[in-house]
Amino acid sequence: MSNRPPGPPPPPSLPGADEPVDALGRPLAGWSVRLVAFMVDQLFVYVVAKLAAFALGLHHTFGAYLLYFVLAVAYFAVLNGSQQGQTFGKRVFGIAVRDAATGEAIGAGRGALRYVVVGLFHIVFFFLLFTGFDGLWALWDPGRQALHDKIAGSVVIRVSSS
Repeated sequence: MSNRPPGPPPPPSLPGADEPVDALGRPLAGWSVRLVAFMVDQLFVYVVAKLAAFALGLHHTFGAYLLYFVLAVAYFAVLNGSQQGQTFGKRVFGIAVRDAATGEAIGAGRGALRYVVVGLFHIVFFFLLFTGFDGLWALWDPGRQALHDKIAGSVVIRVSSS
């Protein structure tokens, strides 16, 4: 038994020290911020598509639904696939899409794939269940990846402290 007093207590852990990070050590975006950013983006695309459908005389037709889907795929492909990896909603909330392995931009093709996996399943009611399952998957996944992230090989990281 030693007569020396015990050492100092360990330093307190840094806030967020236990949060998950990507392959390059960058903090992953939380589920709630991803959901809100997606809702902002969906609202933006919806308004643009509605205005375009009205201007083209397509409102209340199958063409309007097709126009919405095409605009949404293009929006998410171009912006998620860009060097910034941010849609308008992601930019507002300080998050970005990156390649899960390299941390680089995912490109327009994989940006489109991420949305198509979610978007196509809105068409048939049964697939709405899959869409919900896909979105909720990030809640229990250790890498905070939804199924569409896993399919596209992407992660969503925090790029600023919003």
